[in-house]
Amino acid sequence: MNVGSDELPGGVIRLSEDLRILSVNRGMGELVGRAPTELIGESFDVLLSVPSRILFQTNVYPALRAEGRVEEVFLTLATAEGATTPVLLNAVRTAVRTADGERGSYEILMVRIHARARWESELLAVTRAIAKEQAASQRLAAQLATTAADLAARFAEAQRDRAFRDAFVGVISHELRTPITTIYGMSHILRKRHETMTPEVVRQHLRDIESESDRLHRLTEDLLVLSRAEGGRLELADEPVLVGHAVNKAVESERMRAPDRPFLVDVPSGLPIVLGEQLYVEQVVRNFLSNAVKYSPSATPIQVVASVEDDGIAVRVIDAGPGLGDQPPDKLFDLFFRAPDAVRKASGAGIGLFVCRTLIGAMGGRVWAQPAPAAAQGAEFGLWLPGAPDAGLE
Repeated sequence: MNVGSDELPGGVIRLSEDLRILSVNRGMGELVGRAPTELIGESFDVLLSVPSRILFQTNVYPALRAEGRVEEVFLTLATAEGATTPVLLNAVRTAVRTADGERGSYEILMVRIHARARWESELLAVTRAIAKEQAASQRLAAQLATTAADLAARFAEAQRDRAFRDAFVGVISHELRTPITTIYGMSHILRKRHETMTPEVVRQHLRDIESESDRLHRLTEDLLVLSRAEGGRLELADEPVLVGHAVNKAVESERMRAPDRPFLVDVPSGLPIVLGEQLYVEQVVRNFLSNAVKYSPSATPIQVVASVEDDGIAVRVIDAGPGLGDQPPDKLFDLFFRAPDAVRKASGAGIGLFVCRTLIGAMGGRVWAQPAPAAAQGAEFGLWLPGAPDAGLE
């Protein structure tokens, strides 16, 4: 069933093309401490703090006009009492044909950013209806808290470069906020209305929670590696690794997340053994696959090829996406770097490929990015690991 705008856990507002308020729900009035009827006809700017007003006019509004939508933008609202309220903004542009031509408007959803305790209490309440999903989310939240504490302690102890710390805090806070906001919003709706929802609507909300929980889990894995690498504590085992098994597990995991995507896998049996950690080889391949799924058209196949090469094992993940752009391929593996085209296509922290290079380098191998072979477009991301002694590669 549809949820009315006054029942949503956030503010809903519709703007004209010149950014005048056309309609507003009760939740929006509560966010700014004003009656909804008072806001009709006002300029949207009056609801924003001065810094957020500048950000909206110079960045958010141009992006909304150009692309038709913006997602998860952090702004602060100016309340009637002179205080500020932090929110996340999502907006889309809609067009309606009239006798005078096409006219547009902007639909905006704002969700208040609460303290962490509020999120957790809401998630715990939902456990009664979705115990399995909630338990997984709670464990992930605990992992993230441990990771954040470890990173903060390392940065304070080593007095690392200020620019790195500022970039890290900005990127990670956004990447954590996005899935947590989705989990909180979906959980809140389920807790309030699950008894009156159709089974399909409930399943869709649970799928959204599961997807965002998986996203948090993957980010946690990368953050754990990043924290150890930055603290000089990344020590990998020197154990036999079955590369073919790691590749197949990574592909099966990604198939579950993208069931409609064709994967063309060429992993011959009997590949020689390499030395390292099986779990980390699988994590690297999974990061490559996740990027390929994220940045290439949904109907195009993704190739995964493993082969013996230069006394070692090479694994290539090849997609039919837009390619690498104009930036040097090696720069894609720098910490926090995201190509301009990638920023426009999908969200991300700029951590995953850095983690891939760090892990494979620690196992004595190398990674690379290059245009897809024999294709008009697309990209190839690959890794190479040296064979174990007496692995039969010589």
